[in-house]
Amino acid sequence: MKKFYFVITLLILVLSVAFLGYGVYLNATSDSYIETMLASRAVSLSGVRASYRNLYPELYIDYIGLRTKMQADAIAQIDGMIEELYVAQGQEVAEGQPLCKIVNNDVPLSISRADTDIAKAEAAYIQAMSTVERNKRLTAEEAIPASELEMSISQMKSAKAELDAARIQRRQMEQQQHSQVVNAPLSGSVILVYQQSGNFVAKGAPIVMIANFSKMYFTVLVDDKKLKNILPIKGKFSLLTDLTNMTEKAFDSAAKLSFSEDTAFDVEISSISPPLDESVPARSITCELNNRLGVMELGMYTDIIIRKDTPKRCLAIPLSALSDRTKVWVRDGESRLAAREIRTGVYDSSYVEVLEGLGEGDVVITSGIEGLESGIRIDVNLAENNGEAS
Repeated sequence: MKKFYFVITLLILVLSVAFLGYGVYLNATSDSYIETMLASRAVSLSGVRASYRNLYPELYIDYIGLRTKMQADAIAQIDGMIEELYVAQGQEVAEGQPLCKIVNNDVPLSISRADTDIAKAEAAYIQAMSTVERNKRLTAEEAIPASELEMSISQMKSAKAELDAARIQRRQMEQQQHSQVVNAPLSGSVILVYQQSGNFVAKGAPIVMIANFSKMYFTVLVDDKKLKNILPIKGKFSLLTDLTNMTEKAFDSAAKLSFSEDTAFDVEISSISPPLDESVPARSITCELNNRLGVMELGMYTDIIIRKDTPKRCLAIPLSALSDRTKVWVRDGESRLAAREIRTGVYDSSYVEVLEGLGEGDVVITSGIEGLESGIRIDVNLAENNGEAS
């Protein structure tokens, strides 16, 4: 009986060891199978081939204050009351156009008095000339001494000076009469009206402010590294912005047109300070803008792009391919993910120039690499580049 129990126990032990061994075998082969499957599996990523293209280097500016150098006040030339204003804020005017009329009732009276003074001075001068002619005859006849002739000549000169002074006074009064109409000092938009009809103004008081928006400018501080992206500053540039980017309008004007972010304005970088040969973290630049459409106005604008009009032909990749400024992920010759150190150059809003580290046709990864490591097998979905399949 004991022998039977011993055989049963031994059989159970053998079966247990056999099952245990088979389990270990299955576990080992399963791990090996999974590893093999994972090694052969390719992770799907997005990418593009490095290719030659035209880049238009850009400088991005957070905000600018747009101003104009052609701006002036129309000034009252005499004291008086504004009888009528001919213009309103926002109206376009031409140089020399009447803006208002100032009435000074003393001017006509002054002109009348000046006419009386001229008549009296003319009579005195005529009498003095007659006296001189008479004294010349008497002196020739030795009826009076020569000193009396000289005195009459001096009196005639004095009368002539008084007549000239009266005539000058009359002309000044005429000028004041003409000055009752205030004219525009330049062509442009009425951006501010200081006075209104019925106001009394003194000589020299501003009536309206006029600005011409055809040529505008702004000065802004920019990071030196960003500025170098558009060097050299010679050549043509364009300024791009959107009408909705105006955050603060200085004055109302006559500009009624609209424009979109695709509208480009000719701009010239007129000065840089400090000079480029000095090493500084930031520089002040002044730009002159040709407002050919007449739609840009005095005020603050945000999200400004200054773009070079002359492109640079170079090897380029999308900015989205950069892990940082010097590193990208690429597909190597065995279709595996690999890191690559590169050196970059100029850039625009979408692409960056590659100076070293990549060749034409190299595949760079643009998305999907989060959490992945070098060496894994990858399957890259190539995006179109320059309108052609890469």
